[in-house]
Amino acid sequence: MTEEQPSLRELKRRRTFDAIMDNATRLFLEKGFDSVTVEDICTATGVSKRTFFNYIPSKEVAAIGPGPRAPSEEEIACFLATRHDNVLEVVFDLVVDLFGIQDHQDDSFQRELLRRRKEIRVRHQDLALQHFARFHQARAELENLLTDYYDRWPDTQQLDASPQTEATTVVGTLIAAVFQGARAWHELDGAQAADFRACCHQALTNIFLLQGGRTI
Repeated sequence: MTEEQPSLRELKRRRTFDAIMDNATRLFLEKGFDSVTVEDICTATGVSKRTFFNYIPSKEVAAIGPGPRAPSEEEIACFLATRHDNVLEVVFDLVVDLFGIQDHQDDSFQRELLRRRKEIRVRHQDLALQHFARFHQARAELENLLTDYYDRWPDTQQLDASPQTEATTVVGTLIAAVFQGARAWHELDGAQAADFRACCHQALTNIFLLQGGRTI
C-alpha cells in the first residue's frame, strides 16, 4: 500500500506554516525576541494576524516551538485499558510522540528550524525556562500515567520497586534515549522525519548495551 499523498489544501497549509516559522525565527535572531511583533512576522510572511493565530497560538511558540506535550485524555484511556506485553516498547513510542518533533515542517527545513530555536533559547533565558517548564510538566504527567498503569497491571512490573519508582525509571531512561536520538538525527546527513524514531531506538539500544542488557 502506498502512502497517501497530502491534498493541495494540506500542502498549502504546510507551506504557510513553514513560511511563518521561517520568518519568525529569522526575525527573532536578527532583532531579538522582544523587538519583533506578531505584525512584523505577518508582514514578512504576507499573512494576516488572523492567519498567524490560526496556525500558531502565540509568539512564544513561534520562537521555541510547541515543546513536549502531555498525554491526551484519549491516549491515557487507551494506555490504561490494555495490558501491554512489552510496556517498555509501548511507552517508548509514546515518549517519541510526546517529546519528539511536535510540528511537521518539510524535512529540508526541520533541522535548520531546530538549530534556530536552540539559539533563540540560548539568547533568551525566559523562553528557555518556558521550554523547560513544559518539559517537566509533560514528564510528570507521563510518570503519573505509568504509575497508574502499574497500579492497575502490577504483574507487568520488571523491578522490585514501587510503581512510582519503576515509572520514574522507565520514563527517565526513555526520555534520555529520545534526547540522544534527537542529537543523532540532527547530525545525520539527509535526515528525514521518518528517521527520527530509528535514531531514538538506536540510542535506547545503546543504553541497554552499555550494561549488557537486552534490547526491545
